[in-house]
Formats: sequence, C-alpha cells, structure tokens
Amino acid sequence: MNTTKILYYLSIAIGLLIVIAIFYGFWQALQTNPKDPWSIFPISQFFMSAHSIVFAIGAIVWILGTIVFLLEIAGYTITSKGLAKNRMGIGDWSVIDIALVALSAAVYGGLLAATAPITIVPGFTWLRPANSLAPLFGMFFGIPGAVGVAIGNLLADILSGYFGVGSIGGFIGNFLIAYIPYKFVRDHSFSNASSIGEFYIWGVIVQAFVSALYICWWLDIMQNVVGLPLFVIWAIIATSILINNITVNAVLSPILGVILFPIVKSRGLYWKDRVQPQASTLSK
Repeated sequence: MNTTKILYYLSIAIGLLIVIAIFYGFWQALQTNPKDPWSIFPISQFFMSAHSIVFAIGAIVWILGTIVFLLEIAGYTITSKGLAKNRMGIGDWSVIDIALVALSAAVYGGLLAATAPITIVPGFTWLRPANSLAPLFGMFFGIPGAVGVAIGNLLADILSGYFGVGSIGGFIGNFLIAYIPYKFVRDHSFSNASSIGEFYIWGVIVQAFVSALYICWWLDIMQNVVGLPLFVIWAIIATSILINNITVNAVLSPILGVILFPIVKSRGLYWKDRVQPQASTLSK
C-alpha cells in the first residue's frame, strides 16, 4: 500500500473518529449538565471563548465565499493559473442545467422541510439527513447543483416558517456546502480510497467549518435584526451546523454517492461529461 492510499484511509478514519468523539462529547455534556449542556460542550466553549478570533476568521470566510459565489454564477472560477471561464455560469446554462437546478432545489428543499430536525438528544441536538445530498449535488451536477442546493435551503426556510434575514447567510452557506467538494475533490465516484479520502477532507471537515462560520458570522453581524444573543449564535447554532454537517456527510454521503454516481453518469448528467474546461482568462 502506497503513502497516498495510507493518507486517504487515515483521513477516513479521522473523520469517523471525529463523529464518534462528537457523540461521546454530547453524552458527557448531557450527563454533567442536563439543563444547559451547551455551556460545557467543548465545541461550544471554543466558539465562545475564542469569539473575537472566530469572528475575524468568519469575516474572511464570508467575504471570500461571497466573491466565489458571485464569480461562479457569473461564469468564472479561480484556478492556479488565474481566473478562468467555468462554462457553468447562469449565462451558459442549457435546458438540462436549468432542470438540474430545479431538481436539486426541489429534492433538497423538500427533504429538508420534511425531515428537519430529527432529534438525536432531546433538547440538545438534531440531525438533518437531507444535508447528505448537498455535497453530492455539487459534485455530480456542478454549479447548477450548488445553486439548486442554495435555492432548496431557501425553500425549506419558507416552508418551515424560518424565512428571514438569516436566510441570506443560509443561501450562500449552503451553496458552499455543495461547492467545496465539487471544486476540490478530484474523483467524484466514491469508488476508491482516493475519492472517499478527498471527500472526507473537503466534503466533510472543510465544508462543515466553512458553512458554520459563513452562516453564523452573518447572524452575528445582523444580531440586532435577528434578535439572537451571541451564545445562541455561536454556542448553539454554529455548533449544531458543524456537528450536523460532519456527522451526516461522513456517514450518509459516501453511501449515497456510491449508489447515485453510476446512475447520474449513465444518464449523461455528470458535469464533467457535459462541460469542457477553458484556459485562464488572465493569461491571455
């Protein structure tokens, strides 16, 4: 077994160990302080104790995430060689792309509204199984899938009665959940250690932190409008987003990916089979 495979297997093991550690931490916090477990849960304590640092990092994530969103839907992507046409901007969408946006939005939004939240520990935490589809829509359908995820989350907020100022952060935050694995995972098939290992890095760990920081930084900035105290924003909401996205995507997404990828590819819907990359526009 070569070094690369060892590293990828290690990333999978670390991802699953993080899930186990999270649930163990839940249990310990609940046993110690059943009335207010959030105040002693380690992740919540970290967000609150390092609020100034987390806030600064969140600002950077929010600015970069918003720029990336605007560039991608405008038809451009950032590469190692500069700015390039992604050929998946709104202006490039075909009938198939529009259909994939609608499909992703309907399935993701409908399942979010129907299944969220499923309580795991009463009064403490919940999981949203539908979140496992977000990275898959991005990896399989590209930018149209990521936009569909963003719209789907917005629809879920409306259907669930949670639509408000915070939904703006959730819109791009969910786009990033789908976008990050689409952009950085090279093999989207889930058929080997490399594919799954990269997904655990980008589609499980990185996207969970990015989405939590993006959404909660926006809630923090809009605190006077949304009326939520900092403890609720960072100790509860940020922690819940982080934990949910890590747990659900680590467990369910690879299983669904193995099943769905051959179906998507055989029907000619996989974005790499439909879109040809273009050279950097800055190098011309």
